[in-house]
Amino acid sequence: MRAGRFADYDRLLIWGYGKEGRAVLALALAEAPGVRLGVIDRTRPEDLPAGVAYLDEDALEAAVQAGGRVLIVKSPGVSLYDPRLSAALRAGARLTSQTNLWFERKPASQRVIGITGTKGKSTSSALLHHMLRALGEDAVLAGNIGEPVIETPPGASTVVAELSSYQCADLLHGPDYGVMVNLMREHIPWHRSLEAYQRDKARLVSLDPNTRAVLNAGDDRLASLFAHRPNTLWYNTPETFHAPGGVVHGRGEVWGPIPSVPGPHNALNACAGLTVIADMGLDARAAFDSLSDFHGLPHRLQTVAVKGEVRFVDDSLATTPEALVLALDAFPGEDVALILGGEEREQDYEALAAALERHDRIRAIITIPENGPRIIAALAGGRHASVCAYETDFDRAVARAAASLTAGVVLLSPAAPRGRQFTVFGARGRAFAAAAQALAD
Repeated sequence: MRAGRFADYDRLLIWGYGKEGRAVLALALAEAPGVRLGVIDRTRPEDLPAGVAYLDEDALEAAVQAGGRVLIVKSPGVSLYDPRLSAALRAGARLTSQTNLWFERKPASQRVIGITGTKGKSTSSALLHHMLRALGEDAVLAGNIGEPVIETPPGASTVVAELSSYQCADLLHGPDYGVMVNLMREHIPWHRSLEAYQRDKARLVSLDPNTRAVLNAGDDRLASLFAHRPNTLWYNTPETFHAPGGVVHGRGEVWGPIPSVPGPHNALNACAGLTVIADMGLDARAAFDSLSDFHGLPHRLQTVAVKGEVRFVDDSLATTPEALVLALDAFPGEDVALILGGEEREQDYEALAAALERHDRIRAIITIPENGPRIIAALAGGRHASVCAYETDFDRAVARAAASLTAGVVLLSPAAPRGRQFTVFGARGRAFAAAAQALAD
């Protein structure tokens, strides 16, 4: 006899065997007796439990056509627009995600605060979670930054869920609060177009009119898309929580900066969380004061080494040109040497070149594979063309950047994803830290 949320299916296929895929399989093993289980991935996982079949990605359609009622649980890294997925759905399979599975069964009383944004969603989620906990709320951090949401304890009163564009794209349930900190250009290969990326991202606050949207009024795309949306709280205006020069203002008063996360954009990330907290009827000033002991996240404007008057700052998760420009604003008046480059994702480096023209203290721009040459080409003819260089060896790139400074910041803010040179999350930042520490010793 079948029970649980998979009872209507003969076969459950989990596409993607990362953290989320493993969480779904553990749930299915507990809840789906009699349902045939399979894992789809690029290569066969070495740790598949007995009785769980492995399928190559190209075998998906044939598996669906073999008959029976098939449910596919897609991991975020698998594009919603993959033609193999489309073929499987045409053949009769149903599609869901671990996020949707969780929403279907979570307690009705559990408040969900979904947070997204092209850049800053992890820091925004961590800041809000920290503040809620400091106020005594039983809040858990889940999603893209924490544990898979399907593993969150049902007894928690509030779930702060960081949701990527991949997770928003097939989202079927609106959260209680939907926070969007910005909307830039990113992940075009996965979404197939900028328009699809923005539409998929915006699902967080578009699915349910009861979702309390919390939006950054300073982001032109958000302001245009949601100018007339009811049930919306805007921040980053003089009348709301805002942060000119990186100093948080609330209730008409100057509250101060956040020492552990430099930069005006990070102060605005805190403003997003303060907006939610105030709307929940909690003490926003006490929440802000709790940030005095907040520690920033790895690879986000993190100082990893110091050599004399030169600081090495790892901002390797700044994977878009817009994120790089925000990072530079965190170091006003300081000389900076940049390390840029990574995976080619159709980023607009012509716009980056125009944005960098206002920065007169960039002493070096060292680019790395894979798209370093395209970045240099975009900067040719600009004020920084003479200080640009391409370096295929990462350690030498760090050393060349450091050699250009007697004081200031060597900033790894690459304006591109990590690429083939660094295949594991965090590897690029760790390599930067190791190279910086070797120079500082």
